[in-house]
Amino acid sequence: MNDKSWHVLEYPKILNRLAEHTSFSLGHELALKLRPSSREDVVALRQQETSEARGLLDLKPDLSLGGVSNLRPLLKKARLQSTLTASELLDVRDTLLSARSLRRSIAPLHERYPILASRAEEIDPYSRLPKEIGQAINDRAEVVDQASEALKRIRQQVGEVHDELLDRLERIVSSPINAHYLQEKIVTERHGRYVIPLKADFKGRIPGVVHDQSSSGATLFIEPLATLDLNNQWRQLHVEEEREVERILKQLTARVAQEEEPLARTLRALASLDLAFAKARYSLAIRGVEPQLMPFAEGEGAARQAGLNAQHPGSTIRLTEARHPLLPDSEVVPRTFTSAMISSSWSSPAPTPAGRRSVSRWSACWP
Repeated sequence: MNDKSWHVLEYPKILNRLAEHTSFSLGHELALKLRPSSREDVVALRQQETSEARGLLDLKPDLSLGGVSNLRPLLKKARLQSTLTASELLDVRDTLLSARSLRRSIAPLHERYPILASRAEEIDPYSRLPKEIGQAINDRAEVVDQASEALKRIRQQVGEVHDELLDRLERIVSSPINAHYLQEKIVTERHGRYVIPLKADFKGRIPGVVHDQSSSGATLFIEPLATLDLNNQWRQLHVEEEREVERILKQLTARVAQEEEPLARTLRALASLDLAFAKARYSLAIRGVEPQLMPFAEGEGAARQAGLNAQHPGSTIRLTEARHPLLPDSEVVPRTFTSAMISSSWSSPAPTPAGRRSVSRWSACWP
């Protein structure tokens, strides 16, 4: 298709309409990259794919790519050994689970929907990543205690030291001896350390380290010396916990990197299926029907086989109650006609569903 035809037929607008029916970014990209083909076998395959998708959506109306994400940036990040976050790893898990569910729904229907089933069979069903990620990270994107024995042990120690620390601080603020020195009988936190609010006038009455003061300067937030060791121990355990969480995330990131190729293949299959379903939904939206692709006029086939780029010798286009797909029904009158076309820039049917009612050549849908 030359540039003039491209713009006269408003093909980019059609692709934008089609892309609106996709479910995730990779399918959207494929929709915008579609170009008409001059090969009749390719056109026939694309039309069959759209018809299969319409039939499959009729059979399974709830079928969708829900939960699928574009993992390509994450695959690149993993390949460069940049640690994926817990949330990003959940995107990997959810995408693989959705892909696996889609494969289970489509692959067994090979006899009825061979093209879509072949696409679905390209999805990797054997990856252990979803299970490994699910065992380490919960749905709130938190690394769970069961992710490793070390993490479980550290968090248990964190809890024990935390309870002992708070218990000791509560005894300090509840002591009648200290009541007169305190602004309030509470335990609070400053800069990751547990402290108590001491009246500035009584600085030194409760030995400790000053970590902050109120805006008025009347209150000092001190860490009593009696709890200094416990506070240090509690903070050190938190550092160990963070290191172990980081180690677990790095380990899972390495697993993603190991499976980059099957993951990339799965993404390509998902994008292809997304485009097929988008074509089906767009076809339904415009009440389109599959065009009947007739044999080329006598003599044309031989010229094509010889590789000649001669003028099209003439093909019949038969339209029945056809409408321009970009115009609303209320603004156009359906047209029915038959005509012969002679054009040196002839292009065969395009990849998405045609017309409103009945056409024999896709190009006729763009009057």
